[in-house]
Amino acid sequence: MKYLFYSSLFSFLFLGACRSNKSINEQLKVSNASIVYQPILVSDSLSAKVNEQSGLMWYKNLFWINNDSDCEPVLYAYDRDGVIKKEFEITNAKNIDWEDLAADQNYIYIGDFGNNFGNRKDLRVLRLKKDDLGTSELSKAEVEMIGIEWADQEDFTRHLQKHDFDCEAFLSYGDSLFFFTKNWANYKTRLYSASKNIEVQKLKVKAEFNANMLVTGADISSDGKLLALVGYKDYLSYIILFYEFEGTDFFGGKSLRIDLRPLGGAQTEGIVFGENDSLYISTEQTKLPQSIYKVEYEQWMKN
Repeated sequence: MKYLFYSSLFSFLFLGACRSNKSINEQLKVSNASIVYQPILVSDSLSAKVNEQSGLMWYKNLFWINNDSDCEPVLYAYDRDGVIKKEFEITNAKNIDWEDLAADQNYIYIGDFGNNFGNRKDLRVLRLKKDDLGTSELSKAEVEMIGIEWADQEDFTRHLQKHDFDCEAFLSYGDSLFFFTKNWANYKTRLYSASKNIEVQKLKVKAEFNANMLVTGADISSDGKLLALVGYKDYLSYIILFYEFEGTDFFGGKSLRIDLRPLGGAQTEGIVFGENDSLYISTEQTKLPQSIYKVEYEQWMKN
């Protein structure tokens, strides 16, 4: 395992500009350090059924994934060897553009909020009973739906990947769901939160971070002290770790950027804290096969 530690070109950068008529905590800062790192390959022998894997979740010692837009409304579970152990169908909801998975003690959440063109008005989170997914006898079930809207979006004109209202990443923490946008135009990410109630919710921006990448996945450690985002820019992949924050002020502490350039042209999609808070990332099929990797981050958090 080799990695290179170097100082970033930028120290923490704070921009204090305020936006009129908007209550937004803008914390536009870039990581003060980066690490170039080669993730550990777990498996690149995954089934063709998961070639568009997007969301990533760890449950009952298996990796659970969803494929993204227009694929079957099915969750797949595979082991560390990439062998599919279970397929679970959602019977009352299409896969418009499923992007990420999240979970709490009682439910699995499926994020159907992919929005490449910026014109969707039917963003939603599907809520599945965890007991349904974990029962060996069941292979399908219905879900409940939480509707979401971005309160700050006024323009719904169709703009392919030239807007800032796409979203591919969310997580569950406490009694809320937290969403991280994929900003095609400025490479930042905005943070929103929603309750877990079954209702349509208009979400206000809580904070913004200069991610300098397209954010595609998010997760938080079991103790709530470490947040991880994954994404890519210009055919290179990155992870950003956030730590020493208070409560849910995720961007208010420190951050560390992990440069995954040894992955080459792999497109990172999902990220999850697995057993004992081990960190894993997934990639979808490009010129490289769909794969799952492990990231040994603990050494950097000790410093």
